[in-house]
Amino acid sequence: NSNALATLLYEQEAVQKRTFTKWINSHLAKHKPPFEVNDLFEDIKDGVKLLALLEVLSGQRLPCEQGRQIKRIHWVSNIGTALKFLEGRKSVYRGSPIKLVNINATDIADGRPSIVLGLIWTIILYFQIEELTSNLPALQALSSSASSVDSMASSETGSPPMKRKVMTKFQGNAKKALLRWVQSTATKRLGIEVKDFGVSWRSGVAFHSVIHAIRPELVDMDIVRKRSNRENLEEAFSVAENELGIPRLLDPEDVDVDKPDEKSIMTYVAQFLKHYPDPHQSETDGQQEEREDRKVLREVKIWLDQLERDLLRAQGSEESLTDKYQAFKSFRVQYEMRKKQIESLLQPVHRDGKLSVDQAVVKQAWDHVSVRLLDWHIHLDKSLPGPLGVIGAWLHRAELSLREDIPIQQAHEETANIIHRKLEQHMEVLKNLEGHRQTFQQIHRDRSVNGVPVPPEQLQDMAERFNFVSTSSHVHLIKFEFWEMKYRLMAFLMLAESKLKSWIIKYGRRDSVELLLHNYIAFIEGHKFFEQYETTFRTLKQAADSYLKSGDSAEEVEGVNKFLSDATAQWKNLSVEVRSVRSMLEEVICNWEKYSSTVASLQAWLEDAEKMLNQSESDKREFFRNLPHWIQQHMDMNDAGNFLIETCDETVSRELKQQLLLLNGRWRELFVKVKHYARADEVDKLRKDYDDGIEALKAFIDSANERMNTPVQVSFLNIRTYLQDVEDIKHKVPSMEAAYKTATRNAQQLTKDLTEEEIARMLATMATIKDEFSKVPERALPLLRDSQAMLPPLEEMEKHITGFYQSLEKASRITSSRDSEAPGDFKQKCQELVTYQQSCKKCLSVIDKNHQIILKSLDTSQKLKHLDTSLLERRITELQASSQGMVKETTEWKRHVEANSSLMKRFEESRVELEKVLKIARSSMTERGNPEDLLKKHTEFFGQLDQRVLNAFLKACDELSDILPEQEQQNLQETVRKLHKQWKDVQTEIPSHLLHLKVELEKSRLKASVQECQAELARENRSLPSMGSERLIKEHRMFFKEKGPQALCEKRLHHMEELRSKLPESEQARQTLENARMVFAEVREDIDSTHQKLMQHPDKWKEFNTRFSELSAWVTSKESQLRLLRNRAGDPSKFGQVKSTIEVRNKDEGNVSWLKTRLAALIEVCTESDTQRQGAALSKLSSDFKGLLTSLSEVVLAVSDCVQFREEVKTTLEELTQGQQELQSVTSKILNSESVREAQQLLLLHQQQLKRLRLKQKEMQEQINRGKQLQIEEGLEENLQEDLQKLDTTLSKMDQSTESQEKNLEVRMNLEVRMFKQVNTLLKRAAEIQLGPKNQSLLQDQARALSEQVDKVETGLKRE
Repeated sequence: NSNALATLLYEQEAVQKRTFTKWINSHLAKHKPPFEVNDLFEDIKDGVKLLALLEVLSGQRLPCEQGRQIKRIHWVSNIGTALKFLEGRKSVYRGSPIKLVNINATDIADGRPSIVLGLIWTIILYFQIEELTSNLPALQALSSSASSVDSMASSETGSPPMKRKVMTKFQGNAKKALLRWVQSTATKRLGIEVKDFGVSWRSGVAFHSVIHAIRPELVDMDIVRKRSNRENLEEAFSVAENELGIPRLLDPEDVDVDKPDEKSIMTYVAQFLKHYPDPHQSETDGQQEEREDRKVLREVKIWLDQLERDLLRAQGSEESLTDKYQAFKSFRVQYEMRKKQIESLLQPVHRDGKLSVDQAVVKQAWDHVSVRLLDWHIHLDKSLPGPLGVIGAWLHRAELSLREDIPIQQAHEETANIIHRKLEQHMEVLKNLEGHRQTFQQIHRDRSVNGVPVPPEQLQDMAERFNFVSTSSHVHLIKFEFWEMKYRLMAFLMLAESKLKSWIIKYGRRDSVELLLHNYIAFIEGHKFFEQYETTFRTLKQAADSYLKSGDSAEEVEGVNKFLSDATAQWKNLSVEVRSVRSMLEEVICNWEKYSSTVASLQAWLEDAEKMLNQSESDKREFFRNLPHWIQQHMDMNDAGNFLIETCDETVSRELKQQLLLLNGRWRELFVKVKHYARADEVDKLRKDYDDGIEALKAFIDSANERMNTPVQVSFLNIRTYLQDVEDIKHKVPSMEAAYKTATRNAQQLTKDLTEEEIARMLATMATIKDEFSKVPERALPLLRDSQAMLPPLEEMEKHITGFYQSLEKASRITSSRDSEAPGDFKQKCQELVTYQQSCKKCLSVIDKNHQIILKSLDTSQKLKHLDTSLLERRITELQASSQGMVKETTEWKRHVEANSSLMKRFEESRVELEKVLKIARSSMTERGNPEDLLKKHTEFFGQLDQRVLNAFLKACDELSDILPEQEQQNLQETVRKLHKQWKDVQTEIPSHLLHLKVELEKSRLKASVQECQAELARENRSLPSMGSERLIKEHRMFFKEKGPQALCEKRLHHMEELRSKLPESEQARQTLENARMVFAEVREDIDSTHQKLMQHPDKWKEFNTRFSELSAWVTSKESQLRLLRNRAGDPSKFGQVKSTIEVRNKDEGNVSWLKTRLAALIEVCTESDTQRQGAALSKLSSDFKGLLTSLSEVVLAVSDCVQFREEVKTTLEELTQGQQELQSVTSKILNSESVREAQQLLLLHQQQLKRLRLKQKEMQEQINRGKQLQIEEGLEENLQEDLQKLDTTLSKMDQSTESQEKNLEVRMNLEVRMFKQVNTLLKRAAEIQLGPKNQSLLQDQARALSEQVDKVETGLKRE
């Protein structure tokens, strides 16, 4: 459970504390001067002993803040120096700086146990255990450098770059190395199994095996195996300390537990390794393993050389691109298979991180092969056809950007700038991603580039690589952004630490400290130091969130979160320390100010004081009266000076020490001579305190005597007050006794400073005060006792006196009333009077009893003679007289009430009846409800009201007045006057009340009519979208006609005004009528506005405006329509469409008639301005429409001739075209004729057709002339111009074609006739010439060749 775990942790912490303390002390003993740690957690807080320990371990001198008055800021500075020193050293195994995880200077300064133990363990691990184990010959392979060999091959593939860790042959650490040393040197030789530094050492056998390996004669292993754990452990620790010189860091009870502390045992075992690293001096296995490694390296070198030769051979072959890529893939597989083995072989084996000669040779060969493979891959991708080669080259650049490492610089700011530049370069490369992606996807779908096939395997590999680049680019950029902000924050924290170190120094003079404070303020406030951190960290946090969301491994997430938490913790400590710098600097400046001022003033005073020593005694006493002030100044000077000595540099401290030494010497010499004057103020103060004390004692004694002796009238309140005064005197006695003692003590202290006469006078005064003061408690105690005895009877007596007067008052209230009583009330009051009389008698009896007791007490008491009983006697006499008077009044009351009861009864009945009537009338005046019901009810009630009720009341009043005393008669007459006035007021208010009700009735009726009108208006506004304004206008006029609700409202308002004129002037009536007028005016205004709104609503004009717009649009475009009709009229096929269009437009005359009819209807439901405007527009449109129809009719007549002419032109053109085609056909036959005769016959036919064609041309010329005449007459230039131009063009082309054909035919006929004649003549002559066989054959060949040439010419002519 949690308690057991907490106990275990506490025990382990205690063991570590003891072990580490002993280990530290073993090293601090070597320091000069030697130190010793007693309480580890406390002694390490100031950092002094921590720096001393590091100096002993490292042999280096470290700066340290020391002194008696160093403060926490100096502690943190010392600890910070130690932590910086540790972080600056490199781990022997990793080669990287020592990491101090969650170890901060402030935590050490606070003495947090877990942090302190963690720091000491880090020092032990890196300074002793790693140093010792790394020097072991057999474990050299465990020493490795953090630098890794980055090969080109790891970055040339399309696969994602893998994160490689530095691998060693043992993949070990210091703990494994130390355990292996124990196993190889001691335990294995004796058959003892040691697996760890925990339970394996509990029995103590393992410790003995280590000692046995060093000196076998010291240990008998057989006996060891038989002993208990505690015995073995005690023996081992003692032998190791006494015989081997190993410090005793452990105790048996530390190890003989269920779970021994590993760190403590490792610390102790490392001492054996330190003193006896190689007990047996035997050859290690490391040398043999080194030889095996060299053999493996030579084999790898041979394989790499062969692979490079094969690569060159395959790269230079003349195979196809597909075959070459297959070969490349084959080599790549071999390369990847041997990659991990070669990288592990290339790990440095020397402590300095350098490679051996064999490793360097293999690395060079490996790099060559890597470069060859990469160059070949790039070349293969660039050799792809078209844009695919460009994409391949870009893909290599993108992959190089994604796997490019960041060179970590010494300065974090420079690293951040490099990352920023790399980030911009990567964004520049990746900005072409989308463009290349679209091109590549198209190529990947087609499997070819512009029809040229692409090696499928290479294309698929590129697709995978492209996908990797696409998916990784965003994450890569996010990662770079995070790294940039990370190093910027690290640079900021490093700057803060460097600044802090420059501020936490030994200070100089005041001006230098002020300059340092000025620089501090300028840096913190000028650079907005804390705001800059917040901005940087906020940006880093955003980048980190994006980085973590990109889906990295759990290890990456943990690393990022750890960095953020470490940075936050570091900043927390830094910010606290940076903020404390200002207070420290200000404190130093303040002490400089205090020191300077006190030194100057003290020096001046010392000079005056030294001169004053030669003056008179009175002068010296007066001068040295303020000596305590200068004592305080002297103390302030020394405090400020000592503070500055501790915080300032050595030169300033030395000067301050000398100055203080001189001033303190002068002060001591002077103070010895004048120190007795320092009591002058003290004596004055003692004298004043003595006098004040004596005055206070005298005042108390006088006050006490006065209070105790003052005469007091006997009553409960007076005696209680007197008793409180005496008790107050009693309570003050102890404080006065203390004041007397204080005055006595002050007097004793003053005796050595006073004269004999003053002392005698003081003693006499003290004796008098003491004598008088002692009498005060002697008198107070008997007075308290006797006074307290009198309080109970006085309290009871006072209580019954109060009861007597209460009963007397109640009885007086009954008897003072002279009104007639009802029989039941009279009887009840008589019983009450009897009860009150008995109560008064009982109270008098008790009062008299207590009175006797009090008188007896006063007679027997000797201390209460000053009490006066005259007041008590007078009160008792008054009580008795009051009792007798009550009996007499009771008798008179009974006689009077019995006589007046009957008349009073009659008077009360008539008064009640009158008040009831008046109350009903008054309530009627204020009753609220339905005005109509109230008017009916009140008219009936007030009509029945008469004088009988009033007359009965006045008669009863007259009868009662005769028997009542004069005072009561006045009250009765007052009652009658009030009731009579109320009756007259009611009679006066009845008419106006009824008129008010009538006004209210009319008002309610008016309100109902107004609500009816408002409801109708609301309905009309609500129905307007659905019903339309035209219908609503008719319903509105029907509803609000002359006898409708509006007229009814006017009638009721008029009636209200008539009733109002009959009422007296009042603000309420005037306001009611004004409200009614206002309501009616608002309703009338709403009626008019609603009617106007309906009249102006545009929905009535919707259909009218639609048809008007359609017709207006057509009329407005009449000119373009007329041009269109003329153009179409020129086309015979469209002439019917033109006529139908004109007929359709004629139908629009019906729209004009409808518009006129609709306008006449809308005049009744629309405003006059709208109807006038629409009427004027319709009149204009109607006249335009009529003019348009007239123009259209004229166009139809005009274009009919044009249509007929165009039909004739079309027929003529068709005949000309047909004749020309026939003429062309005859011409072609003539040119293709095989004989001259046939050609001549066809030529005659050609001439006949040509003659007919020329006749047609004359007819066409006549049509052209007629068309031009038609253009002028009908004004249709545009319609006929195209046809006339076509006719002219056709005639000109026909003339040219006919003329050309005639010339060609003439040339052909002439040429053909001459050529055939000549050829036939030559052939005949050749046959007649007599030649030899050889020449004859030659001549015939030439004739045939000539005949063939003629045929070719003839063929060419035919083609032409």
